[in-house]
Amino acid sequence: MSTKLIGILGGTSWPSTGLFYRMVNQEVHRRLGGNHSARIVLYSIGYHQIKSRYLDRWAEIPGLLRPEIDRLLSFGPDCWMLANNTLHKAYDQIAQHIAPIPFFHAVTLTRDHLIRKRVRSALLLGTKFTMEDDFFAGPLNAAGIRVVVPAAQERDEIEAVQSQLAQGEMTSSFRDYFDKLLARYEGQDCDAVVTACTELPLVVDQGLTSMAVVDPLELQCGACVDFALS
Repeated sequence: MSTKLIGILGGTSWPSTGLFYRMVNQEVHRRLGGNHSARIVLYSIGYHQIKSRYLDRWAEIPGLLRPEIDRLLSFGPDCWMLANNTLHKAYDQIAQHIAPIPFFHAVTLTRDHLIRKRVRSALLLGTKFTMEDDFFAGPLNAAGIRVVVPAAQERDEIEAVQSQLAQGEMTSSFRDYFDKLLARYEGQDCDAVVTACTELPLVVDQGLTSMAVVDPLELQCGACVDFALS
């Protein structure tokens, strides 16, 4: 069976990019069996110059991201995804200049999933930028979904853990931290928790909480595989 070519813009960070590659291949193999794997073009960028501008030089990031996207698309994928939630804000700012190849947008997929599941209120976890900016929460709120954001100190703590995960560090204390964090929000009328940072699935899963865990990374990969096998 010939499948369509999936593009992944990764390196943002490298540990989470590995999750995208693995999940897409696992899903293709689950559906097709045998020795089937996904047809993927993975372009891994040098992330430092973008990441270092998050807090005080964001205006420069869309201009840095655009040529990286163009480079990925020059390899001819039939569809593609961006392996970083925060950078979807930058994508939105330049989308009109990007070639019209099917793109699976983490925020749109998450919003639509929450609507289908009739989620009324969701805890939003992510980078500090994602939790404090409106690019992710805004579309959810507009769809009638109440978005709960962790307290200021918790946002700093989550950012610290995420930064270490993005550099390939892993300790049991990270999972312990989120176990306690999620327990504090289970009683605050949240139906779901959105792991809106591609490193968080490394330590946050359904085993930690009674709230439904919604992973944009999983939604992106599933949508790409659906398209690739259609």
